[in-house]
Amino acid sequence: MMKTNLFLILFFLLSGCTSKLIIQSTPQQADIYVAIEGKADRVKLGQTPMEITETQLAEMLKITPESSQWIEFTFEKKDFLTRNMMLPSNRWGEATKTLKVNLSPAPEQTTIVRKMINYFFNAKKFAESKQFEQAHSEIDKILEIDSKSSQAMTMKAGIFFLQGRLDESKKLYTEALALDPSSTDAIQMLEKIQNKRGQ
Repeated sequence: MMKTNLFLILFFLLSGCTSKLIIQSTPQQADIYVAIEGKADRVKLGQTPMEITETQLAEMLKITPESSQWIEFTFEKKDFLTRNMMLPSNRWGEATKTLKVNLSPAPEQTTIVRKMINYFFNAKKFAESKQFEQAHSEIDKILEIDSKSSQAMTMKAGIFFLQGRLDESKKLYTEALALDPSSTDAIQMLEKIQNKRGQ
């Protein structure tokens, strides 16, 4: 009787522990679509980064636990090539599985990406030599191309911090963090600003 009760408790505990899928992309904020392999109907999950449980995904796609179908994940972002990945519909095998996708710029975007890298490099050099206005100017060129670049906002906020312009720095770090909640730079610098003001 004791063994039966123990078995039932373990069964309910284990069945309650559903696998979780963490979906990430570089760059972030890519649209995620899912479909059963071979079917045209697809469902929009949301944007990267996101988390979803195996159970939630099964309910959305109406998959049974016994299913051995494959799920096709499609990642789309403006100015980037679409990327597809396949995962089995069950047995992820871990409590948490991370799906990371690197999106390649569309061919016509390659030149723009190179320009943005140069702007970042120039901004860093100007900031290191305390030529702050020129550094801001280079970052502004990036933000003209991509107004939601959390990396550009973080760098601009850092330049404001070096200038002692804490209000502007805090505002931009907060905006960058809203776009990328995993930005450790923004989190650490917001704490640093808070500590500096507390002194």
